[in-house]
Amino acid sequence: MAFLKIIFLVKRNYKTIKIIPTIFFVSYFTCTHTYAQCSKEVDVLTIGDSQSGATWAKSYFGNFLATCLKGNFVTYARGGTVPANWLGNGGMDQIETIQRTSLNPHQNIGSKEMVPECKKRIAPMLAAHNPKKVLYQFGSNMIGSTDQVVKKQVDLLMKATSENGIAPQNCFFMTASYEMEVTNRRNVPTRNLQTSLKINQLISEAINGRCQIINGLELMKDSPYFDQKDLLKRVIIKGLPGCGGSAVNDNVHICGEAARDMAERVCSILNSDTMIEE
Repeated sequence: MAFLKIIFLVKRNYKTIKIIPTIFFVSYFTCTHTYAQCSKEVDVLTIGDSQSGATWAKSYFGNFLATCLKGNFVTYARGGTVPANWLGNGGMDQIETIQRTSLNPHQNIGSKEMVPECKKRIAPMLAAHNPKKVLYQFGSNMIGSTDQVVKKQVDLLMKATSENGIAPQNCFFMTASYEMEVTNRRNVPTRNLQTSLKINQLISEAINGRCQIINGLELMKDSPYFDQKDLLKRVIIKGLPGCGGSAVNDNVHICGEAARDMAERVCSILNSDTMIEE
């Protein structure tokens, strides 16, 4: 029917003969080109905040996750983001997106319109990559949100995940872990063990069995870099920025040896077919 209408318009108004094919061509080319930038099936797709992809650091969780994941994988991460920023119209698109693959472990792909939809929105991302497993890494940036907002965001994320064919056993959600120790002051006073416990509980309630939860606190409670109180030890890895210098009072971002240990623990989960015990 649509084709017949186009023919009718062409015969009736000759001026449209150049307009209609041109519009169709541009739209088709744009959609095809955008999809082609992402249309590669992967074993693991990771989506997260600055812990998974910070422009300023090379010793965070995401840096080390890219060194221990098996098979084909891709990570998309933007600093300061929460699940809502990867759904619908998003938000925080002005923050540069870091992309990681087995071929390029730290690629800044830009911001706003520079990043195609299939690299900044959940639904087209899942459709393009058709991942066997998905890892979401969020928590710290939701600490200041109300309980209702947190639960709604996570609920919408879970709905988008299931609607795009990801089963609960292939979905993983990593929550906030302990704070990093600091030299003399905590840059983010609201980030502490109590707020991490609360946000992790809210996330768990919202997920409600639709995804496997990797609780960041439980994950690191037997780490050699945990001080057995409420902090992760700051052990700098030489040559990898983000854990020393101006970052010594950053209590939010897990870095250095603690971040490497955390990533390796997550890799052991994702690289296996073992279900996480609730």
